[in-house]
Amino acid sequence: MIEGEQELVARGCGKWSDPDVPKGGWSYEHLRDLGPGKDRHKICEMCEAIHIRFVHVMRHPTGLELEAGCICAGHMENNLAVARARDDDRKRAAERVTSREKALVKARIQLSEIDGGTESHDDMSLLVITKLERLRKVVARRVREAEKDARDHYYIVEHIEHSDFLAEVELAISRAKDRLKTLLARARAGQLALELERPVWWETSKGRRFTTSYNDRVQIFRQGDGKWSGLYQLAGDTDPTWAKRRYHDMEAATDAALAVLKQKLRKAGRLPE
Repeated sequence: MIEGEQELVARGCGKWSDPDVPKGGWSYEHLRDLGPGKDRHKICEMCEAIHIRFVHVMRHPTGLELEAGCICAGHMENNLAVARARDDDRKRAAERVTSREKALVKARIQLSEIDGGTESHDDMSLLVITKLERLRKVVARRVREAEKDARDHYYIVEHIEHSDFLAEVELAISRAKDRLKTLLARARAGQLALELERPVWWETSKGRRFTTSYNDRVQIFRQGDGKWSGLYQLAGDTDPTWAKRRYHDMEAATDAALAVLKQKLRKAGRLPE
């Protein structure tokens, strides 16, 4: 196209042969990208022959304004190299937009295929959240690239769509992490229930001790009067809580201490009702 437009200028096509239209002294105003598809393109108003997508808006001190192609604009402002560089810059930007638009379509499909409803906390953490985090990283990079193009080329607005999609991915991550917390709490509650149903006791010098996998503990002691008492302590508590009653045998003290521990775990939401 460049060679064709150059030839048209040399032959004086269109307004290049119109004595009433100035051939030099024009200044560049701005550039518009009409988008892909020849149906959107227009005819250069200077040579009146070339179909152009990238429109160089040129203004003359006399007040005339024309929309020209790259080569015509370069001759009008008497700086063909600058016009070509400007045109090439916008073409590269348009190619980047097209590439990101295709990538966005694929990313939307990826997001739809990530199963956030899984019942496995391992799958949620290793597959779902990992995939979403990876997708967020890729989309965030494209948002930064699109925002840069938007600053450099004011007509580009596709970064808004990318930013909106990034927000969708971040929302999906937030929901997945909430889901993971629910699944982990459910798994831990199930594990606790099993451990409390069949507690494994360790003998101590004064009685016995039981500790859950999550560091909740019950300890049974024989007091000086020969009676049995106990204490319980939830994981994270600073101090243990002693039982208020004493029992004549160790098994009764053990059952009472375990019952209190279960009650406190249910109250803390760590054990199902």
